[in-house]
Amino acid sequence: MATETANVASLYHDVVADLVPYYDNFVLLPNPMLIPQSYDLTGGIGNTMKIPVTNAWTTGNSSVGENTAIIGNADQDFIPTSVSLSVNKRGAATLISEESLEDGGFETVRNAVVTRLSRSIAQATDEKGFLVMGTGAETAITDIANINVTNDGHTASVLAGSTNELGYVFSPEAMAYAVKREPTVKMFEDIDKDQHQMVATVRNGFAQVRSGFIRALASNTLGANAATSLSLNLVSKSVANLRNVNAPTDGSGFYMAVVTPGQEQQLSEELNGVGGISSGSIGSVAQDAANQALMDGLITQALGCRFIRSNNTPSGLAAA
Repeated sequence: MATETANVASLYHDVVADLVPYYDNFVLLPNPMLIPQSYDLTGGIGNTMKIPVTNAWTTGNSSVGENTAIIGNADQDFIPTSVSLSVNKRGAATLISEESLEDGGFETVRNAVVTRLSRSIAQATDEKGFLVMGTGAETAITDIANINVTNDGHTASVLAGSTNELGYVFSPEAMAYAVKREPTVKMFEDIDKDQHQMVATVRNGFAQVRSGFIRALASNTLGANAATSLSLNLVSKSVANLRNVNAPTDGSGFYMAVVTPGQEQQLSEELNGVGGISSGSIGSVAQDAANQALMDGLITQALGCRFIRSNNTPSGLAAA
């Protein structure tokens, strides 16, 4: 049944107006800085698209003699292929009782609803995107062996248990993104329970365009010992491997490194003490600032990648 009271109608209109900007602020992967290959399928027919992929080229013949054939000796045939990208629906719902509106205050309820719905579908989007980045599919994985990209992090022989997680270093041209339905919210009144039902949905999808432009970084979770922690050396190894296959960088010459909160802490521990101040001293705040400056500036310049933290990469993985 449609809702007609002025306050509820105003709440609905505000949520509709704010859902997209809030979602855009919370979601990570659709950012064109990370995935510039973005497609808008709204209004189109079907839920799958084909993305053309060109084949690699090799070095030309560097010594061609007079009247010597080039074709057959230095062929660079253009043989395009394609990858498929399918969109799926992400959704989140919240129930708002009449008492919540009466007792909680309009602004409080409005902010809570917009934040809850936008963050929920943003997180669902990023979780699926990072699964596709590591496996080529949206199916949840249970162990590190399920990924289809090369792991430059710790191997199964080093890691143990089921508390392992993945970070990534990747080229901006490694992935593609498509949206079929922008974030949308609908509301319905349940008079039997004296409440208002709000449902937010978005339809989008991801595809691995070039899996060779993605490197995984497996490590143990927050609190891991040095032997199973992420290190700058492992990140540097991923960057070197991407450069080795001529994976394109962004306009400033950097790859993207997405790390978990645990991996971020492990890298910070590795940097700890650079300024000569122990973490337990009064100067630890200054040391934290120095470490952050290194992460943001010198380390980025030295390693060749921009660091981004996310809670939505695959985690809780077994080592096998």
